[in-house]
Amino acid sequence: MKLKSLSLSITILLGSTSIAQAITVEELAEQFEAYKKVQDTRFNQLTSENDSLKKENQQLKEKVENNTTAVEVVSENIEGSSTLASWFNRTTIGGYGELHYQNRSTEGGKQHKEEIDFHRFVLFFGHEFTDNLRFFSELELEHSIAGDDKKGEIELEQAYIEYDFNESTSAKAGLFLVPVGILNETHEPATFYGVERNEVEKYIIPSTWWEAGLAGTYRFDNGLSVDAIVTTGLDMDNKFYIRGGRQKISKQKANDPLFGLRGKYTGITGLELAATVLHQTDMGQSDNSSHKGGVDIGSGTLFEAHAIYSHAIGSGTFTGKALYSRWEFDINDPAQKTADSQYGWYVEPSYRLPTIMGDVGIYGRFQQLDYYKGSEKNYDIWEAGANWWIHENVVLKANYIYKEDTLHSDKDEKGFDLGIGYQF
Repeated sequence: MKLKSLSLSITILLGSTSIAQAITVEELAEQFEAYKKVQDTRFNQLTSENDSLKKENQQLKEKVENNTTAVEVVSENIEGSSTLASWFNRTTIGGYGELHYQNRSTEGGKQHKEEIDFHRFVLFFGHEFTDNLRFFSELELEHSIAGDDKKGEIELEQAYIEYDFNESTSAKAGLFLVPVGILNETHEPATFYGVERNEVEKYIIPSTWWEAGLAGTYRFDNGLSVDAIVTTGLDMDNKFYIRGGRQKISKQKANDPLFGLRGKYTGITGLELAATVLHQTDMGQSDNSSHKGGVDIGSGTLFEAHAIYSHAIGSGTFTGKALYSRWEFDINDPAQKTADSQYGWYVEPSYRLPTIMGDVGIYGRFQQLDYYKGSEKNYDIWEAGANWWIHENVVLKANYIYKEDTLHSDKDEKGFDLGIGYQF
C-alpha cells in the first residue's frame, strides 16, 4: 500500500516539472508586467483614497473650528444678554404728573384767576447695584416749559446713593428730600386729597424741600424708626420768607449746615406718629464769603409733629390727619420781630369707599397759618372736595376752597379747583 502511494507522488512531480519547463522567459516577463500594472493601479487607487480622506479630515477640522467659534460667539452673546438682563432687572423707571385748573376770585371780585397748568411732570430713575447698595433720582419739570422768560423750572429733586448695613440700619448720601412732615417725602398726586398741596406744608415746612448731605436711619423691631441728617441749609437772605430760602443745590451757599432728627412710630396698624426737629445756626449764611445780603437773622429751629390714623368703617376707610409745624428765628432787627415765629397747622378727615368704578373719597380740611413774605401773612382756610381713583394710580380731583385773610377783610379768596394726576 505504501509502495503505491510513493509511485503516485513521483508521477505527479514529474508531470509538474514538464509543465514548468514548457513556460518561456518572455511569457514570465509578460505575466510580471501585467502584475505590476495591477499593483500600480491599486497603489494609485489607494493614494487617491488617502488624499480624499485627508481632504475630508481637513474639512471636518474646519467645521469643528467653526463650530467652536460659533459656540464661543453664542456663549458670549448669552453672557452679554444675561448681563443686560441683570442690568435691566435692577433698574427702575417711574414718575408722576398732575394737570390743574383753578377758578378763584378775591372778595368783591377785585381779582379773578382762571388758569390751567400742567403743574408737574416728574421722572424717577433708580438702579440697584447690589442687594444693599442702590441709587435713586427724581427729575422734575414744573409748569410745562422752562427757559428765559418762561414760568417753568427744571429741577433735580433727588439724586442719592443708599446703603443698607443690615435690616435695621441704612444710610444715604447725595441730594434727597428732608425727612419732615407728611407730604415732603410722599407727594405723588394719588396719595393725597385736594388738587393743590396744603398751604401749611407748602409755606411753613416748606415742601417740596430737598438738600444735599448725609442721612442715616435706624429701625427698631417695635415699629419705631429714627432719622438723622446733616445737610446744606436755607438761605433766609430774602426778607425772612421761608419758602424763598430753599437754594435747590445750585451753586448753593453751604457755610452753615442744617442738623435734623426725626422719630416715627408705626407699630400700631393704621397709625403713624412722627416728630421732627431741625436746627440751623445761621439762617442767612451771613458769614459766607459769597454772601451779599443784609438781612439780620441768626439761628432758626423748626418743630414739626403729625399724626395719621386710618380705620375701616363699613366697606370704606376713615382717615384722619393732623399736623403742626413752627419755626422760631433769632431776628436782631426790631422792625421785623413779627417774622421771628412762623407756624401753621391743619386737620383733615376723609372717607374712602371702593366702588365698581374705582375708589371714591371725600374730605374736608381746615388750615391756619401765620408766615412772612415781605409782610406778615395770616390765613384761615376751609376746603372740601373729592377724589375719584379710576385706577389705583390715576386720580381725578375736585375741591372748593375759601381762604380768609385775617389781617385784611377785603382780600378773602374763594373758588374751586379741578385736577387729574397719575403715578407709575
